[in-house]
Parts: sequence; C-alpha cells; structure tokens
Amino acid sequence: MIETVTPCRARASVADALLKDPSTWSLWSPHVASVDGPPGPLALGWSGRVRAVFSPAATTMVVTWASDGEGMRWTSAALGHRLAYGNLVEPDGDGCRLVWTAELTGPLARVLLPVVGPISAYGQRRRTARLARLAETVARA
Repeated sequence: MIETVTPCRARASVADALLKDPSTWSLWSPHVASVDGPPGPLALGWSGRVRAVFSPAATTMVVTWASDGEGMRWTSAALGHRLAYGNLVEPDGDGCRLVWTAELTGPLARVLLPVVGPISAYGQRRRTARLARLAETVARA
C-alpha cells in the first residue's frame, strides 16, 4: 500500500470541497485529462469515467465511501486489477491533514507494484501538495 500524509493550513471542509469537485481536478491533479460523470460534489455511489493523460482509455471510478468534510474512498479497475484509493481529509487544529492511500490487487500486483509503486507514490505526493496549496489559497480569498 502507498500512503501519503500532507499537512494543510486550510479547514478540512475547504480541502474536502475541492477534492470532491471534479471541475477543480485539473488545478491540483493535472494528470487527469477528462472526467465524464455526474457533476460534483462526489458522494457515495458516484460513478464516472476518468482518463489520465498517459492512458489511451478511461477507467470507471466508483465512490465507495464519502463523508462531508472527511474525504472519500473509491475504486477503479484496469487489466484485471483492482485499484482502491483513500482520499481522506482529517481535521488537525485550525487546518487538516490529507491522508491518501492507494492499493493494487490482482494477478500481477506483486510484479507491478515495485515498478509502478514509486511512480504512483511520487504522483500522490505531488497531488496532495497541490491540493493543500489550492485549499490554503481558497481559504485566504
């Protein structure tokens, strides 16, 4: 499992609102090329097609858990593998912490993880840092 914890000086509600609004994803997650699904905010049961810039095909993203101000958990599948993500927002004093996890399961997960794990962890760190900066900017406005 990959885990990233990023401090954020914005309130959890601000970070959570940006996280669950697909129209803001290009601001903090530039690898997302397109999102085709119901407009946000994302909630339990939301399902949509998401395509990354490095992927020729979109995958289906399904929100499996969501709570106001606390983030969400979601899954997708690709090439016989299941990807499970946690994008949690935890209050921390006057700000919050972004606690993100990613887990890959499937027939080749043990072989793929050493290759894609470091790249995924790097991307996760960049996305959480960008989301934190955006939330802090919005909170100051």
